Amino acid sequence: CPSGAAECALSDSGGDGVALLQRGRNAPAVLAAEGSNSVGVFVMMSLTMVDSKTGKLSDPAALRSNLTEIKKTGAVGVMTDVWWGITEPTPKGYNFDPYRQLVDMLRELGLKVQFVTSFHQCGTEAAARQPGNCYIPLPAWVRKQPGIWFKNALGDETKAYISLFADDVRIEGRTPVQLYEDWMVALRDAFQEDISAGVVSQVMVGMGTDGELKYPSYENGPWTFPGIGMFQAFDQHALASLARAVKLANAPASWAEPPCADVTGNSNSFPNQTEYFSVEGGGWTTDQAKFFLDWYSGALIRHGNAVLAKARQVFGPAIRLSGKISGVHWWYKYPSHAAELTAGYYNANGVDGYGRLAEMFKKTGDVIVDFTCLEMTDASQPPYCDCGPQELVLQVQSASKNAGVPFTGENALTFYTAEGYDQMVSYKPPTGFLQSVTYMRVSNELLQEENLRVFSSFVSKMQNPLMVTPWTVLGTVAEG
Repeated sequence: CPSGAAECALSDSGGDGVALLQRGRNAPAVLAAEGSNSVGVFVMMSLTMVDSKTGKLSDPAALRSNLTEIKKTGAVGVMTDVWWGITEPTPKGYNFDPYRQLVDMLRELGLKVQFVTSFHQCGTEAAARQPGNCYIPLPAWVRKQPGIWFKNALGDETKAYISLFADDVRIEGRTPVQLYEDWMVALRDAFQEDISAGVVSQVMVGMGTDGELKYPSYENGPWTFPGIGMFQAFDQHALASLARAVKLANAPASWAEPPCADVTGNSNSFPNQTEYFSVEGGGWTTDQAKFFLDWYSGALIRHGNAVLAKARQVFGPAIRLSGKISGVHWWYKYPSHAAELTAGYYNANGVDGYGRLAEMFKKTGDVIVDFTCLEMTDASQPPYCDCGPQELVLQVQSASKNAGVPFTGENALTFYTAEGYDQMVSYKPPTGFLQSVTYMRVSNELLQEENLRVFSSFVSKMQNPLMVTPWTVLGTVAEG
């Protein structure tokens, strides 16, 4: 079958599969409910859908046109960021009007929406000077607060997300977790009818930069792929937290100092260039390092637990909740897993960091684990940075399955070719554990005729319960 394994699998799956592939565009989004092997497809909306300066839809007519095209592909619906920086310009002064317009359009078209509670910053002010780039900061009344921001060993500070170590610090009389809770209550109340009707089908709870539960290890300060990033443990509240943990454990007082840049390097270092992360130095394997890494990753898990518990309390059982884990796939095959460690994923020293995260998602009310980089293959990555996106996706899938929580995913980088789509399809049941998938993101390029045809074929494959993916070469989680 020279046309590729995906088409071969469909041809072998029977007449329904062939018809589904041939139908392509204008296919109704009905198969997502027809069997457990069917995977619904969503499309992420543009970062500039809402104008950050006016707080209004940038182009309602173009938006409706784009949604109409998405509907024709057979996609179930869309996902959109609901930006804190746009919707709460003053304390408790909420405005969800542009998102109301979006939801009304979706309801008319018969599409669903997944909201992302985007408590993080979008883009940077410098990048926004270039046409088409996005910059949506946190609310100004939050940004003006001192001492609540992540800081690395070099003193770099980012205001892209409030430091999780400041979760108990009061801002305008409320803690960050209370700010998130009050905002989620306002969102729920504004869209209660749509939630009850199933138009708003899921809420993804933002818990860090990029809406992901992680430290801004590679976003605070200058960074270029595949740099290892830096620990974000140097703000005043982080240092106080570490000191308390050391005292509670009756550990040596010197352990209250996070590892410095002299041993961990900078954001753009490679692990073999550092004493802490290199095989030769082995710094990450010492007793002190194990204590630090357990504290650092544990703080991330506690933050996730606090925010997800509030979200479950606010939204109740009536709607599906999810949280996103970042696909830090570079240096995955290097023994120290350096880039994962600085992001807060303790996936070394025999610790399954993703298993710990999935268990927390389970305990906070069966929250869905969402994961990125589903389109990537090991072979597509530079060989010098020990990437393992396929193994990483399978590890997180397995962690989700073992914890008993659903697994959903999305691509990390933009693409329009069948190869990327087929890699994503390889994680659908029965060979995978994927329940739904989001394509990042709608654009003029995606809506070009040929690109939309390829995307429509992807939607058909995902939603076809008879579609089997024999080309997955790294094993499955179906039997695990």
